[in-house]
Amino acid sequence: MNQAKTIGWTGRGEPVEDPALIRKTMQELLQQAAEFPIKVEGAQTLPYTARVQHIDLQTGLLHLKLIRALPPELAVDAAFGMVFSAGEQRYEAPCIFKGREGYLLYRFTIPLLIAASDRRRHKRYPFRPREKAYVIAQDGGIPGHGVSGPLVNLCQGGLAFRVDRVMRLDDHMRVTPGLGFFDRGKSFPMLKIRDLPNLPVFDARGVVAYAEERGGEIILGLQFSALGETELRDLQLVLTIREHKQRATPGTSGDSPREQGPRSAASAKGPAARVPPAGSQTPDALRRLGRRCTQLILAMAPSPDRDQVCQALRGGGFLRLETADTLEQALANFRADHNANSPLLVAETHPEDGFSTAGIRALREEFGDSRELAVALISREKILPPSEDPLIRPMPWPSVDDLSWLALLDDLAGLD
Repeated sequence: MNQAKTIGWTGRGEPVEDPALIRKTMQELLQQAAEFPIKVEGAQTLPYTARVQHIDLQTGLLHLKLIRALPPELAVDAAFGMVFSAGEQRYEAPCIFKGREGYLLYRFTIPLLIAASDRRRHKRYPFRPREKAYVIAQDGGIPGHGVSGPLVNLCQGGLAFRVDRVMRLDDHMRVTPGLGFFDRGKSFPMLKIRDLPNLPVFDARGVVAYAEERGGEIILGLQFSALGETELRDLQLVLTIREHKQRATPGTSGDSPREQGPRSAASAKGPAARVPPAGSQTPDALRRLGRRCTQLILAMAPSPDRDQVCQALRGGGFLRLETADTLEQALANFRADHNANSPLLVAETHPEDGFSTAGIRALREEFGDSRELAVALISREKILPPSEDPLIRPMPWPSVDDLSWLALLDDLAGLD
């Protein structure tokens, strides 16, 4: 019934009609709860991450669960493209949007055609922004460039990450690169991934495998080079955890277990207990680069105190600073700005006012896995008690004279 919609489609490989192969691959995606991207054909939008929730062979429909909603104005019979892996092979296939089934649950046709795409040696494991895994790379000594951004996917052979910032290491000036800046084969002799499950810092070397633009953002793929036995063992442990998580908990394959992350209540550490970075290999400039990349919102009533706190935060390196008069205003602004990416919130609270975190928790429920909000609470009156929530933490009053508060912000921002 959908032949007219897909007859002209071609993937990277030669498209074939093989109902048995298509049914088999769809069943594998369902059983493994594997996540894969789908994208509106011909549209300049970011792909949607999906997983198969149900297969109805009688109606020829797939029920796909997405991690973010499709536009309500999207027309029925819109053409989509799927990209997924089965075994050692990667495939592309067309499907047709048939409507909404439930919350983040949509109906699509089972593909009639399938085409082999590029063959991959290693399975890639996706990472979502809320997991805070972060990549910092350096293309040489000083003078050179530091590149940073959140991890997109990881495998035994390499990684991909979103380029959020490029900075000259000699003068700390920001660079706005094009795709030509990342020539294939370009070397990154210093490459670090922070906050992987059970691995605070992973050190490697890499070369550029590809660079592509997606929705106005640059995604950079790096191939690991010269990994030693220790690095291979550490990496394999991370991927094994990822694989077990996919198999044990269908539908959450993109999430690391909260208890394994560096921000869990069991592993929340003070400045003296944290695992320090390799100081000789990580210039202070790269830590400052991470702070410059972090969006920070200060929720505090206008006053001379707020001006002093802003001065301290900017002096500490958090230059993407915004202010809101109240916590409610900060949360409302975050909800309205759909382009915001997991900011860090500093909020003033008075213990006698009965500060409530209900609004923060409600916002987390609303956005689910797609966006996260970490909060540092400050008070002039007295030291606040510890919070049971690892992402809501009391912090010393920010001051230019005493920088002890910087360690906690680095921890909440995923920079330690």
